[in-house]
Amino acid sequence: MGVSVRVLEANHGDCILVSYEGASGTTNILIDGGTSTTFKYGPRQRYAGALCRALDELKSKGQNIDLAVLTHIDDDHIHGLIKAFEAPGYLCDLVKSIWFNSSRLITQHFRAPEIPENNVLLTDDSPKTSVRQGKELETLLCEIGCNRSSLVLAGQVHTVGPFTLKVLSPERSQLERLLHKWPSEVESGATAAHDNDYALSLEEIWAADEFESDSSVYNGSSIAFLLEVDNTKMLFLGDAHDQVVVERLKELGFDETNKLHLDLVKVSHHGSQYNTSSEFLSLLQSSRYVISTNGSKHGLPNKRTIARIIKDTDGQICFNYSDVIKPLLLDHEIQHYGSRLEALDEEIQL
Repeated sequence: MGVSVRVLEANHGDCILVSYEGASGTTNILIDGGTSTTFKYGPRQRYAGALCRALDELKSKGQNIDLAVLTHIDDDHIHGLIKAFEAPGYLCDLVKSIWFNSSRLITQHFRAPEIPENNVLLTDDSPKTSVRQGKELETLLCEIGCNRSSLVLAGQVHTVGPFTLKVLSPERSQLERLLHKWPSEVESGATAAHDNDYALSLEEIWAADEFESDSSVYNGSSIAFLLEVDNTKMLFLGDAHDQVVVERLKELGFDETNKLHLDLVKVSHHGSQYNTSSEFLSLLQSSRYVISTNGSKHGLPNKRTIARIIKDTDGQICFNYSDVIKPLLLDHEIQHYGSRLEALDEEIQL
């Protein structure tokens, strides 16, 4: 009995498996799929990545993915899931329901003309065909009988088995901004500093820290939610905009004197300084602030985010790649603050 969270190694992306084992069986929620190599990598994709291995484990136990959440369209969140849908015997067989604010759902919601260029295509590498042919993901979901949620919006409350999911993002206006042709590959770090800020001391950051908000339309469309089961509460923020989450938490009654008590926060946008403000942190009391990235792109995580979490909270800052930790603190900072940063175990038991 209990909750486990696996923050899989997804390169510079997100891929998280949340499981609840109860008397009636195990319920699994998969949040994003990381980059394509999170599923398989190497020549002819012969090697199993972290997502593939996790799905193989579920298959061996006779379990399913009760809900898959594609938070938004950035490649480092969605592409591993696409590869797992393309591979026979994986998500097509395992997924019972899915959240994905696709272009088709968005255009239907706003009664706007469909934008075919935005539809997600799966590739067919069959040796019987000389031309790569594609099937739309939405067509596949219909064929396999996967339960599709309608548009996922802030303010909704959903139930998946024993889990309750309270949606914090996106707002309707944020999805309305997606009524145009999407880039072929979205730049997930467009608002993140490409050069890291690790040479700055924590004191220098604290002395002149001003929050500047993420302006990315695509990050703003990210699904973020509060996940509750029994007495466990967790925040999964995708790449969501800070101010939208703050407003929603305040509407739920949380403030600096009535903090939201949590067991885990998946920090937005891989620790970007543009997605985690001191105001947001002031609303929470959490034992863990999880950052998912291998540090290979866009200067993430920003040290400015680490500095805010250290200053404004007493929780641990946890990473799914241990190599990310050492560069974040200067030598003289390690003695005082090094214990606040730690590598995650393969599985967090809550």
